[in-house]
Amino acid sequence: MIAPLVEPGPELTLDQRERYARHIARAEIGELGQRRLLGARVLMIGAGGLGSPALLYLAAAGVGAVGVVDADRVDLTNLQRQVIHSTAAVGELKVASAARRLKELNPGLAVETFPVRLTEDNVDGVLAGWDLVLDGTDNLPTRFLISDAAARAGIPVVWGALLGWQAQVSVFWTGPRAVAAGFPGPDGLCLRDLFPVEPPAGSLPTTAEVGLMGAAPGQTGAVMAAEAIKLITGAGHPLVGRVLFIDVLAGRTQEIPFGPR
Repeated sequence: MIAPLVEPGPELTLDQRERYARHIARAEIGELGQRRLLGARVLMIGAGGLGSPALLYLAAAGVGAVGVVDADRVDLTNLQRQVIHSTAAVGELKVASAARRLKELNPGLAVETFPVRLTEDNVDGVLAGWDLVLDGTDNLPTRFLISDAAARAGIPVVWGALLGWQAQVSVFWTGPRAVAAGFPGPDGLCLRDLFPVEPPAGSLPTTAEVGLMGAAPGQTGAVMAAEAIKLITGAGHPLVGRVLFIDVLAGRTQEIPFGPR
């Protein structure tokens, strides 16, 4: 069990009680957990295959504010898997397309957009002020950049990765707050505990080179959204010290444990 990440927001309105009735009916979330969700600020880095389902489920769940980071524009080849975007959005900035769809789904959601590529110069500023980060990026250097910046800020990260038919999901958080919340000592866990040696850029094939089954990121992004909801509300057992390995083609999942390096 992990301590809830976010303090409860204001009392729910009648409309909110109706909209989130199925959450409230679950003892693990309840009205107090829903108020935590409404008070949460979640940053999604990447509005592509993983970001699409994760953002949709976070918006539907009643997260109060989301930030969307992506410098790319919608391409026709994206639509096979990036379900937050439409054919009409081809050529549009992904953050603009995503923000419009999220507001259609939940008008009470606050959306902030960042049409930028993360660098050493801007990453700390982009991550500042958020309760939780979801990493849905598609390249290793950016993943380590996000993990290192989140470690400096003491912000938890829900991490997902995809290739072909396979996916991995885990949860990282370092610093005193992480240990106090229930992460392993002495300083919690980060991406460098899972991968101590950063692979060289370009050492792994890209999605464009090997392809990707469209429903695989949908399944994985939904798991990432669930992990975020669990962290925010303190429900269940998040993927702390565990990597969930998903083989969509074989229809199998496996947990791989890891600890501080």
